[in-house]
Amino acid sequence: MERRQFLGGLAAAPVAALAAGWDEAGQRRRRAEIYALHQRDCGPKFDESGQWIAASTPPGGRERLWHAISLLKSEATRAKANAIITRTFEMRNRKEFQWTFSHFEFTASVQILAADKGELTTANRELLSSLVRETFARKGAIRWLGYNDNFPAMELVVAVLGGEMFQDDSAVQRGIASMRALLEYFESRGLLSEYTSSTYSPVTLLCISNVAEYARSSEARSLALQLEQRIWLDVATHFHAPTNILAGPHSRAYSVDSVGHLHQIHMLFYQAFGEKLWLNPKRFLFPPIEHQEIHHDGDVPFMQCSNVWIASGTYHPSLESERLAFQKPFPFRVTGTTEHGTAVGMVMNRDASGKFVPTQEVMEYQGGECVTTTYMTPDYAVGSATVQMHDGNQTDAFFVNYKRAPRPESIKDTGTIYCRYCINDDRPGYPWSDPRSAEPHPSHDILADAGRVRAVQKDGCVLALYQAKAQFLDDYRALRLTVVLPAFYRELKRVEFDAKDGMVWVEDDCLYAAFRPLILTNHGRKEAVRIEKDHGFTAIQFINYEGSARRFSRKALLETCNGFVAELGSPAEDASFDKFRSKVLAGVVSDETAAGHRITSYHRPGIRLDLCHTLYYSQVKHILVDGKPQPRPMLAYTGSPAVLR
Repeated sequence: MERRQFLGGLAAAPVAALAAGWDEAGQRRRRAEIYALHQRDCGPKFDESGQWIAASTPPGGRERLWHAISLLKSEATRAKANAIITRTFEMRNRKEFQWTFSHFEFTASVQILAADKGELTTANRELLSSLVRETFARKGAIRWLGYNDNFPAMELVVAVLGGEMFQDDSAVQRGIASMRALLEYFESRGLLSEYTSSTYSPVTLLCISNVAEYARSSEARSLALQLEQRIWLDVATHFHAPTNILAGPHSRAYSVDSVGHLHQIHMLFYQAFGEKLWLNPKRFLFPPIEHQEIHHDGDVPFMQCSNVWIASGTYHPSLESERLAFQKPFPFRVTGTTEHGTAVGMVMNRDASGKFVPTQEVMEYQGGECVTTTYMTPDYAVGSATVQMHDGNQTDAFFVNYKRAPRPESIKDTGTIYCRYCINDDRPGYPWSDPRSAEPHPSHDILADAGRVRAVQKDGCVLALYQAKAQFLDDYRALRLTVVLPAFYRELKRVEFDAKDGMVWVEDDCLYAAFRPLILTNHGRKEAVRIEKDHGFTAIQFINYEGSARRFSRKALLETCNGFVAELGSPAEDASFDKFRSKVLAGVVSDETAAGHRITSYHRPGIRLDLCHTLYYSQVKHILVDGKPQPRPMLAYTGSPAVLR
């Protein structure tokens, strides 16, 4: 069997065979609903000249164009939409935006033009056209290098559709070549590099679906439909319908994604599948509910115009993808491979002014292969990645989502667990600033990971190894691994550390969990494990150092080890918490360092996990599951043919 036939022959299937399954009429209806809600809530936030008059954060260039996508489609707001577009270009000329125009504005321009049915003024059509034509100066290949895949996706939609609009065949061919290259990537990998992201997978799907919908080239449409099916398989197999949350691991996640609240994946699924999704924008965005996490530091209009952008697309999921999303057989297992590009940066040192400045020493995250593993039951899902994507700042390399009620109907009825290695005052619920920025902008949108992660999983058991990142040389007051349990609406039944057995135990209505600390390198501390509650988060702290400001060398930071064995269960699986506890306590762990290696093993009846990696160069020597090399399928899931590499 050829690899391109592995996923049911999707790569080789004729376009007509893929055309059955998506609800085009329903998508038109839902798009109109979202546009009407947006027009009601956001239309009054602009005056007739296109100026933002609301008290909330003024929109940037891309957001202004996203607002216009919807406002153009109503006679009542069309003149205002055209004023918004005109003013956007005037603001660009006056350099009033914080950021220069990029892929987002170029993409929105071609999307508005493609969907225009005479709503644009002649002047605005020319302004948007001129922006699209700017991109034709780019002649190089649109590459998929293992970074932010949504960017090449945005570039290719502008190349193909813009090239067709303005008779630039070289641009069209540039976009088509990019899609061919991505299909070639899928000959050996099952997941994009920017895989399973609640924020960015929908952006990539939007752009590729635009090509499938609007391109005049039959080859471009065929390639786009084939690519759509591959990406739909990722999000469909990882979607946990009982919680309406995209199970982990996640290549890139913001705080809103990590806590499992409404974001772009839900906008996408609502547009494609409608009321099958209870966590949908009609219920949780127009308006949001109390204590809901809102991206862009609580900027509701930003989220609402983002929904307009995602709703503007017509998507083409197969019936199989819809079945996989909403009718999984439990337990459900999915594993796949992806690859990521190298992350090269400079080691940075805090100078006398208090700012970080680059040294002459290069720090590298090696590019390579990542294997993702996810296990789902009706009550919870747990996923892990063998390595973080890129620099690891936003990767949910360990992620749990679970029910907090027998039949969830609200974000009050679901929960998540995720991890970050934290330094100094960094903690969930507080703003984080990027030390690399010359002018830091503290934000609640991300709690970046200051650690490196290696993980291996079998079903509900995950062995996760952490070490300090060692990019920033500083006078540290705290180094600790934080296991985060959001609890915005009510506390969990039990989160406690038992010093006798050395375990942290978690119990809730539909979830049991245990965290067994591994090596916690002791640089000085009063306690190794602490549980804190603050700002709606419960945080399990595994502590390497707490004390007065102390300078650590890069070698010392890389040798700072942390991590845990996580065991997940539920009343349905384990009958009682006492039986779950007995099962977990039968486990035996070995964790040691020798000659620059960390060698770790965990076993109990039915499970053995082994991982050995180097501390200084982030190389893995072996990852074993039940004594054998970890399986590395392109993409295999319950009920699928598993083709191993």
